[in-house]
Amino acid sequence: MDVFQLGVKKNVKRYTREEAEKFGVVKPNEVRTFHHMHLQLNKAFVDMSGKSIDSIMSSYRSAKEVFKRAMDEIPLSTLKLVKDLISQGSLLDGETHLHKVEAMIPLKQEYDTLAEKEKDNWCWVKSYGFTYAKFRNELIGVLCVELAEGEELNKACQTWNKRVDPANYMKATAPITDAMKKRAQEFVEENDYVESFDRRHATIDDIKVSEILHSNVGDGKIKSVSIFDDVKTTSTRHKRNEFKGVEEVSIDKFMKDILPGVTSIEAFVENKYEGNFVSLTTSKDTDAKQIFNWNNPFSWTYKGNLAGKSMIKEAVKSQGGKVDGVLRFSIMWSEGNSKDNSDLDAHCKEPHRTEIYYSYKKSYNTGGNLDIDITNPLSHKSYGREVVENITYPSIERMLNGTYKFFVHQYRANNSQGFKAEIEFNGEIYQYEYNQPVKGNVAVAEVTFINGKFSIEHKLPHTSTSKEIYGLETQKFHKVNLVCLSPNHWDENKIGNKHYFFMLDDCSTDKPIRGFHIENLLPELREHRKVLEVLGAVHTVEPTKPQLSGLGFNATVKDSLILRLKGNFKRIIKVKF
Repeated sequence: MDVFQLGVKKNVKRYTREEAEKFGVVKPNEVRTFHHMHLQLNKAFVDMSGKSIDSIMSSYRSAKEVFKRAMDEIPLSTLKLVKDLISQGSLLDGETHLHKVEAMIPLKQEYDTLAEKEKDNWCWVKSYGFTYAKFRNELIGVLCVELAEGEELNKACQTWNKRVDPANYMKATAPITDAMKKRAQEFVEENDYVESFDRRHATIDDIKVSEILHSNVGDGKIKSVSIFDDVKTTSTRHKRNEFKGVEEVSIDKFMKDILPGVTSIEAFVENKYEGNFVSLTTSKDTDAKQIFNWNNPFSWTYKGNLAGKSMIKEAVKSQGGKVDGVLRFSIMWSEGNSKDNSDLDAHCKEPHRTEIYYSYKKSYNTGGNLDIDITNPLSHKSYGREVVENITYPSIERMLNGTYKFFVHQYRANNSQGFKAEIEFNGEIYQYEYNQPVKGNVAVAEVTFINGKFSIEHKLPHTSTSKEIYGLETQKFHKVNLVCLSPNHWDENKIGNKHYFFMLDDCSTDKPIRGFHIENLLPELREHRKVLEVLGAVHTVEPTKPQLSGLGFNATVKDSLILRLKGNFKRIIKVKF
């Protein structure tokens, strides 16, 4: 129902002879109508969660109090400073949080114009339904408070970067002074490092087989890198579950026992490898002075301009309403110029009857979490944000065996026009569209999890998506041109984490990338880290062809790769990192 009646309009009573004799003002069998106080109330103002009045009130009170503290404690100048830091690239992953700061700035401007006696009521009104009412308690809000309390700028930025991603906290652009820039420039020029920072994409012609070696585990022998150039790429797309039961081998066994005997390799490129795409770079001047901790001019950059794939960053994002996790259910509605202001809710009925939805956002059995809940789409869109809800399961270890039923519930209809939905697991994305007004519950799909394996039963028409990354279509096998270790482990070098590179045919980034990373530079250059970090961000390597790009795997991060091999015989294996 869209409208609820609170209280009873009227009721009717017929009096008995005993009651007539007792009361004396009515007759036996007389019927009288009694009218009562009652109220017709819109559904939007009725709480159906079953929570106590105190519990409901406390959530709004808490939001208002945290919101008012932000208004009182964070100056407008601090909000604008943080916005500038994000724009300059001084805050790692800052773009993700920019919209929150931009949403707070006009509210702070209005708050500062109010008389003191008006501020409390204003905070009650503005915090109601405001997605970022608890801005002060979020990561970006904590940074604002620290700066407002007088924390030194560089220290505050570094603390932020470590919180967001300890693995890559040095990647952000640090605030620098003119004096720092001058000292760094003088050092680079006086020590003949200028040409060393002028870099380009490496090509296969740059790589000398005598220089690119990998050590087999076990016998200690050194074998040259394998180069493959005779594989024809298939146009057939595959699903990962087609490779169930294939032989699994460790990366060490593959490098030592299998790789020397094969003549060609194809790698199955999955959607989940987006963060594994990597490019090799080198100096334009082959005689340029070495700048790295190893004795060659080669370096590498992963997609997103990172020195390595960061599991920590992905985990942080999954807790902040992102799309990572072992199982994800996302819905979107009221797109573009749509006037659809319906309140739709993402639901999941788990095994053992637990249900994740707006009143029970986190399952303590599985860790499944509804991390975005939008109740007023048009208000949310006014801040330039898409209208979505998202349920993510972060860990396969906590998943319960059984069926997970995903559906969309219409809590309030207001020009409903349908929705889009996605379910993702094992790197496979299934997309759904429901192009009609939503009424009641609309089942999307049921995902069954049994002993570590997912399967799905679709309730709506769907499409299974691949995507293009670095010019290659995913969910397909692609020809491998080169297999090698990262340059920090070529020759006799054993410096830092080892990476395994599978460079792919026709794989190339079409965007500028970093040509070097601060943590890989010589100690004498790292003394000018802040200035050189800026140099690396602005003096990038332009996309050219040919280039050596493909998939990279950090030896310290658990992962796997399906390979199709040719040699004495054909086989498909799964390499475990």
